[in-house]
Amino acid sequence: MSHFFPTEVWSHARKPRSVFRYFSYQRIGAFTAISDFTLIVATSIATGVVYHFLAFDEWGDVDAYVVIGCYSGLTFVLLSKLLGLYQPNALLSAGGQIRGVVAAWGAAVLFMTSLLFLLKSGANYSRGATISFGFLGVAVIVASRYITAFNLRRALANGTLGGQPVVIIGDPEELAVNSETHLLRTYGAREVGRFELSPASGPTLANIVHDVEVVDSGIMAARANHAEQVLLALRWVDTVRADFICERLQALPLPVFLLPDRSVSSILSRSSWDLRVLTPIEVQRAPLSRRDLIVKRLFDLMFAGLALAIFSPLLLLTSVAIKLDSQGPVIFRQRRRGFNGREFAIYKFRTMTVLEDGRAVRQAQRDDARVTWLGRLLRASSIDELPQLINVLTGEMSLVGPRPHAVVHDDEYAELIDRYTFRHHVKPGITGWAQIHGFRGETAAVALMEKRIQLDLWYINNWSLWLDLRIIARTGVEVLRGQNAY
Repeated sequence: MSHFFPTEVWSHARKPRSVFRYFSYQRIGAFTAISDFTLIVATSIATGVVYHFLAFDEWGDVDAYVVIGCYSGLTFVLLSKLLGLYQPNALLSAGGQIRGVVAAWGAAVLFMTSLLFLLKSGANYSRGATISFGFLGVAVIVASRYITAFNLRRALANGTLGGQPVVIIGDPEELAVNSETHLLRTYGAREVGRFELSPASGPTLANIVHDVEVVDSGIMAARANHAEQVLLALRWVDTVRADFICERLQALPLPVFLLPDRSVSSILSRSSWDLRVLTPIEVQRAPLSRRDLIVKRLFDLMFAGLALAIFSPLLLLTSVAIKLDSQGPVIFRQRRRGFNGREFAIYKFRTMTVLEDGRAVRQAQRDDARVTWLGRLLRASSIDELPQLINVLTGEMSLVGPRPHAVVHDDEYAELIDRYTFRHHVKPGITGWAQIHGFRGETAAVALMEKRIQLDLWYINNWSLWLDLRIIARTGVEVLRGQNAY
């Protein structure tokens, strides 16, 4: 039996208040590091000012206190990072961090005083203020750690701490030891779907059929709930099932991780190693990294916005010409599948007398009677594609990527061509690697579509910003050639 739990939506009235209610579990370490640095600088200023006021009836050199605080804070944060003190698991236990905090702080103070000595600046700083800063600083950090641990545990218990949305698929025994709280606490994962495979009792036909349904349900849930990862909770010795599931999950453009099973976790928990070794194994990587996605999105926004501004007079004239040429709407909308198989409405200038968007969509052919006189000019010059710049700005498409097909054609070719759905691992594009190699327009034979898919997959596996720029430049040449544009 498979179980699916949709993401729970909390109202402000129901959600308990927490210091961390605006942070995800993965960012707690960064938040704590910034807090440490701020507290150390503030403590340096406070101890310096108070000490000089009590001892000498003056404020002292506030700029010097800021410099000392910044050096000490930066050193402490770097050392704490190296010691793993900002790992979410470590932050849950303030008592377990005391030794590491004291060691990092001692090293930071030693570094700061040594630096003052080497720079021959020690005479400009009060030794009393420096000693007071050393003792008060560690007390402030330790107190901050206890407050952080208390709020973090409360946020976990209340469910007010966010995490990376994931779908988890596994056999009943392994799922039982990977509760929602455990996933968030150990891996920073917020469960949006849980799917239970058949008991590991051998690859019978009934088990295989059931597991196929479960994995397919997990794929649909990952798409519907915008999951960012898929976690597998399987016994590591069950390699046949793991290979089968991983092969099926290739339909998703998401990283897939295999969690440590009960045997591995039991062995590691008895070792002297830090629990950070309980890191899941990545068995499938996303086609584009988070950095790549950001770069590509910024590129799309900049160039799509610029193109809309440049071509706006042409868009206006084309709209008027379509209305004068034939009856019907200016913009033709049709359902297409984009990233991760999600449907969206693509925008094009209407070039035909029909508006097909259902279970029967016929590709445009040479001398197609459905194409209007003006439509032939628009299709030959690719002006009909310009409204898709709006799809780019809304995030449904990219400037460069595999060309999206009508939904009915997607369904048809997915059954005929192996790895066809892999083209949904990135956003579809206005132009693409296949199009600049002459594969645009009608695909009368399956072999032509297979070649187009091969080129699309090559683009996905070899993406770079330079490749996008190259494709855009080549697209202009292809438009002038007008090959297969009808």
